[in-house]
This record gives sequence, C-alpha cells and structure tokens, in this order.
Amino acid sequence: MTDRIRGAAPVAALSLFLLAAPAAQAVPVTVNLRVEGLNRTVFDGPVTTDAHPVTTATAGSHTCDGTNGAAEPAPGPTATGALDDAARLAGFTIDGPYGNFGIDDYFIERVADEQIDPMTQFWSLWINHTFSDKGGCQKRVLAGQDVLWAAVPFSVEVPLKLTGPATATTGQPVQVRVIDGQTGTPQAGATVGGATTGGDGLASLTFTQAGIYRLKADKPGTIRSNTIVLCADPPEADPCSSADKAAPRVQWRLPGRLASDGGRSRTVLLSWQADDATGSGVAYYSVEMRELADGGGSSQWRSLLDRALVNGLHFRGEAGHAYQFRITAADRAANRATVETDPLVIPVDDRSRRLWRFSKGWKRVRSGSAWGGTVVRASRPGLAARLRFRGTRVALIGRKLARGGRLRVTLDGRSKILRMRGRSAPRSVLWMSRRLQPGGHSLTVRSLRGGTVELDAVAPLP
Repeated sequence: MTDRIRGAAPVAALSLFLLAAPAAQAVPVTVNLRVEGLNRTVFDGPVTTDAHPVTTATAGSHTCDGTNGAAEPAPGPTATGALDDAARLAGFTIDGPYGNFGIDDYFIERVADEQIDPMTQFWSLWINHTFSDKGGCQKRVLAGQDVLWAAVPFSVEVPLKLTGPATATTGQPVQVRVIDGQTGTPQAGATVGGATTGGDGLASLTFTQAGIYRLKADKPGTIRSNTIVLCADPPEADPCSSADKAAPRVQWRLPGRLASDGGRSRTVLLSWQADDATGSGVAYYSVEMRELADGGGSSQWRSLLDRALVNGLHFRGEAGHAYQFRITAADRAANRATVETDPLVIPVDDRSRRLWRFSKGWKRVRSGSAWGGTVVRASRPGLAARLRFRGTRVALIGRKLARGGRLRVTLDGRSKILRMRGRSAPRSVLWMSRRLQPGGHSLTVRSLRGGTVELDAVAPLP
C-alpha cells in the first residue's frame, strides 16, 4: 500500500522487539507455558504475552498487568495473561470469579475442560518450578521463564521435572532423570516411557524402533512433569531424520483486520506458534513482511526475523498503510511449513493532520481507550474533515454518544447520513464503505445538527 495516501512516506517505519530479550515494562515476552489439568496436559509450549486485560464468562473483564493489588509498581506481562494468550491461540477458554477472599485477582476454576472442585482443589502457579508468591494477575513474568499452571489437590506440593537427551540410537540405552523441580530432590518410583526411576531418580530407556518419542514423568501425589521430545534413529543416521517427515502446523495472531480492533497504537504484536505434535519439535522461525497496495498489488517480501526461536515481535506500521506477514516454521528434521496472515491495516489517527485534515472548530480530547490516545468532537454543525486516499474500501472509526448528533459522509460525491446517537465501544467501526475501484478517492465527513459527534480514526483498506 505504498503511497496509498497522498503525501505519506513511501516506506513504512519498522520497530521490532524480538521477544527473547529480557523483559522491560509493558514489552511482550515469550515464556514456556505448561498447563497440567487433573486428567491431562492441556497446553505445553512457548507463548508470547503482553500486558492486557483478561476476560472470563463469570467475572467479565479486569486489569491483569501486575499492578493488581499494588503488587508491582508498573504494568507488564503476567502469568494469567500468558494463560489467556495460550487459550486464544490454542482455541480453549478459561473461567473463574474475580476478587474472591478480597484478593484483586482471578480465582481460576476451569481451563479448557479441566474443572476443579474449589473446596478441595486449586489451580496452582509455579514459576521455574517454584511455587508463586503472588496471584496470576499479580505475578510478572520474564522472557524464557517456565510458567506452570497445575490443577491439584491442596496436599500436592511436588512438581516433577524431567531431564534427558534429545536424541538416541536404536538399541542403545539412554538415561533420563526425574527430580522435584522445586527442591532438586531425586524422585524414586516415577514412571517414564514404561520404566521406573530408582532412588537416584534415574531410569534407563532403550528404543528398538526409530521414531519420535514424547516422554513425560508421572507419579501419584505429584504434578506430572514437562515433556522431553526424543528422536531415536538407527546407527549412523542424522538425528531426527528417519521418522519425522511431517512439517509443523503454524498458527498466528494479530489484533484484527484493523490494528485498532485490538489496540490503540501503530505498534502491534504479531505472535505465532507451531504445533509439531508428531514430529521432532520446532527448530526455528522466520518471518517476512510485505506492504499491500490498493487493488491487490504488493511489494516484495522483506525479512523481519531469520531463523530464530522466538514466538512474537512488535511491528510499527505507517498510518494508512496495510501489511501482510509470512511465517515459516522449520523442525529439527528440516521439514518446513509456511503460512501468510490476513492483511493488517493501520488506521489514520485524528492527530495525523497531514493526512486527515480538519476544519476549525473540532475539539481534540484525550481518551485512554482511543486510537492514538485522542478523539475529536464537533458540537455544532458545519465542521468538516477530509481525507484523500488510495484503496478499495474505507472505514470510519469512533464511538456513538448518548446524545450524539448526525454526520454526513461523502465518498467520491455520494453522500450518506450517519446517526451517531446510541452506545458503542471505543474504536468501533461506525461505517464501512461499499467496495470501490482501485485508485484514488476522496472522503469528506461533515457534522450536522442534533448533538455532538465524536471521531477517532479512519482506515483505508487495500
């Protein structure tokens, strides 16, 4: 969408934060999240998370950024936020009340289909195998940490930790070890891959068939362990080469079709995850970006991330431009899978005076929930705003007011009256144009009588 808006810079500005770096305030991080239900492992993999509200069916939406209960002085990613992001990415839900026992936090009761009995069980939180001293919305998480949510009876206090090699040769024994992840104490009597650990926590395993083996330790009265992915190959074969022929399956997440659907800034979070359930595990990701032009054209793909084992990045786009991302995941056996995201459009903010021109009389008002942090209001008729753009559709973003007035929208000479009275959430799409021919277009909005109108942003679509 280069030069889609006249006068706009032809090249988008990029701002990338690779999420394996140490966490800063409100900067997203990638953590290793595991969710152990009473009956099964619900989730086990990396998740990219940032500071954001969490919503459950029982309690509604609440702040969940570490400042809950004044636990932290500044907002940032949290353990419950990571659980919420994993649920969205993997397609399950979480639920539970808020504020039980006077605590400014959620009391999680259900994750996916794993429901606890709150009278005898709870969802325990562990960071790097150590029991958390804070609730999930109070506990800030850092890049690279192991975050464990486990449904357990009140009496269970031992999280198992499994270590061992990533590769093996068929017919030759290998050793794995099981310990109490919190204290380091060896765990006897734990079962792993059909073997049982001794007093030193060790178990010996021999694989007669080549394949990909997922090993997990279990023992009554403890929390089941993390998973080890082990490739068993014949002698002289390259590691993970004989059995893994399937590429990973890649999922991705963006704020929405419009960046304003899920955020307030031109800096957006792109996150992804690859499921290599029957394979040897993901080795790295590569991410590319291209800018989309009106009518379906596009620029060349540009590399944003090359062969890195991270699960997200921050991207800062130009106002009025649209982008698409291509994500490639490769596993340890060199199988590759590539997906392309839906287009992402960066709306033009009301403060972009060079692009969206307002006549005198509009009042700019600060709003923490608005795109770019401000909105404009017209309380008398005859105030106009104009935008010249290139694209095939255009959307008007804002919200309706209880005593809202009317707005005339004129696109390429054709007008429509919008009634702005009612209720709507901030950053709502108030109007979307019909589909247009590719090329240049002119949009004008003008306030009419009847009350105040409020506008936030406008978004040309490719």
